[in-house]
Amino acid sequence: MKSLSITLPATPTIAPTGTTNNVSLYQLVDQLMNSFIPLAVNQHSFIINDVKETFQLHADEQVLAFVIGNLLNNAINCSHNACIRIEAESKPEGVQIRVRNNASNYYSTIAHGFSEVVAAARSLGGHINIYNQRHEGTVITFSMAA
Repeated sequence: MKSLSITLPATPTIAPTGTTNNVSLYQLVDQLMNSFIPLAVNQHSFIINDVKETFQLHADEQVLAFVIGNLLNNAINCSHNACIRIEAESKPEGVQIRVRNNASNYYSTIAHGFSEVVAAARSLGGHINIYNQRHEGTVITFSMAA
């Protein structure tokens, strides 16, 4: 299994609003997922929202949507005939949001502006890890403090 942890110094192109609210992660992912359905269909792929409907997160919703939306967009663009799953888990050390793709190679995203997504994740106090295993797919984990 190949593992890549990205920590690049960059300024996000999306400015944090400075407002943190309780965010329904399920609803946010559902809205993002629906906006990406045409792209997924074009790639002969599909998206599954595996986030629990009651999952709440305290964060800047605009920046959170930017991060998750970019992870989804890249997962779809790097796939063909794939199942893309979004899931979230609360752990004592914080929250993990995972985008799983059963047919993707994510390494190409690093050279194409992915540093902006990493910087946005860092503005939320989080980081992004990419795990890629041949014939198994890719798991991108966005971790942040609870």
